[in-house]
Amino acid sequence: MSDLEKYEAVNKCETFEEFEKVLLSFADETRLIKGRTNNFNVDHMLQGAKDYYNNALYGTPRSVTREYGLRQQLMYLKYYK
Repeated sequence: MSDLEKYEAVNKCETFEEFEKVLLSFADETRLIKGRTNNFNVDHMLQGAKDYYNNALYGTPRSVTREYGLRQQLMYLKYYK
């Protein structure tokens, strides 16, 4: 999947369930997603996204990488659900 296709897939997400599927599809065989400077564990990123989306006190959008517009889409889903 090209970078453009990944950006498009993220921007098409209208529910958290779709966002979760896209996030999991970006992970490699070691369950990592390449960010701009670091690799992120998809399981930790997904748990942080769930906490943030469900208004947990300790949830923060910073648990999700900015790569492919993931963080932006997560915030969009939270505020416009």
